[in-house]
Amino acid sequence: MPRALWKLPILAMRERLTPAGRTRQLEPMVMDEPDSVAQFHAGGATSSGMRAVHDLSARCLDRLLPEGGRLLDLGCGSGRALAYLAQRRPDITAVGVDLAPNMLALASELLQQEGLADRIRLVHADISQLPENLLAEPFDAVSTIWTLHHLPDNATLDAVLRQIAALRAKWSCAVWIMDFQRLHNQASFPAGIRVLEPGTDPRLSQDAIASEAASFTFQDLTNAAEAAGLTGLHGGCCWPIPWQQAHWLPASRHSPRDSRRWQPLQLQGAARVDAVLLRRGFSRLPI
Repeated sequence: MPRALWKLPILAMRERLTPAGRTRQLEPMVMDEPDSVAQFHAGGATSSGMRAVHDLSARCLDRLLPEGGRLLDLGCGSGRALAYLAQRRPDITAVGVDLAPNMLALASELLQQEGLADRIRLVHADISQLPENLLAEPFDAVSTIWTLHHLPDNATLDAVLRQIAALRAKWSCAVWIMDFQRLHNQASFPAGIRVLEPGTDPRLSQDAIASEAASFTFQDLTNAAEAAGLTGLHGGCCWPIPWQQAHWLPASRHSPRDSRRWQPLQLQGAARVDAVLLRRGFSRLPI
C-alpha cells in the first residue's frame, strides 16, 4: 500500500496550531497479554517505524558505550532493541529487565536464535524497584526505550529516574532514554500511522496509539529527571511531528566511541526511509 508522505506537513501544521493541555490516558504498566505481546514482537521485525527507533537507539548507544562496555536496559520487552545493538557490537554485554513474563520468554527465544544469549542476561523485575544485587553491578550505560509511558504515575516515574541517577552517580555511566511524546492533538498520531504504515496490523496500531496517549510530554519528563537528580540531560523531540523524544548523557569516565565504526544493518524500503527521517528529525543526538 503506497504511503502518502505529502500529508505529513499538514499533520505537523495541525499539531502546531493545537494548544497544549491534552490529558494523559493511562495504559497497563505490564504489557503481557499473549496476543499483544506476539504482535509487538512481530512488529519489531516488520514495522518500519519500530525498526527505525531500534536503529536510532542502537546508533546512539553505540556512541555512548565504550569498547567492552556493559549496558543495563530497563523495559527490554521482547529483546528486539537489545538484539539489534548486540549484533553490531560483539564486544558488549548487557542485562535486560522486564516485568512481563511473556515478553521475557520471547526475548529469551530471540537471543538464543541470534546467538546472543551468552552476552545478554534477562532479569524479571519491576524497573521501579530493581533488585539490590543488580543496582550493585557496574554498568557503562543505562537505557530505557519505549518503556516509561507504561508507568502509572509521576511517583513511579520518579522511582525509575532516581535509580538511573543513582547508577550514574555510582558508575559515571551514560544514559539513553527514548519514548513516545504525547502530542497536543489526539488525532495526530493515529493519522501519522495511517500515513507512514498504512498496512500495519490493527492490533499493533491500537497498541501504538494507546502508548502515545499514555506518554509523558517532553517537558514533564525533563522536569521529572531534574527532580530525581538526573541533571544536565541533553534532549529533544523529532521534527516535523514531535511524537518521539530522546534524552541522554554521555559517560563521564570515557570519551564517546567513534561513530565511524558503527556497522549498520542495511535497512530496506520504508524502514530505511523512516530510519533516515527519524535520525534527521532530531536537531540534537549523541551521534
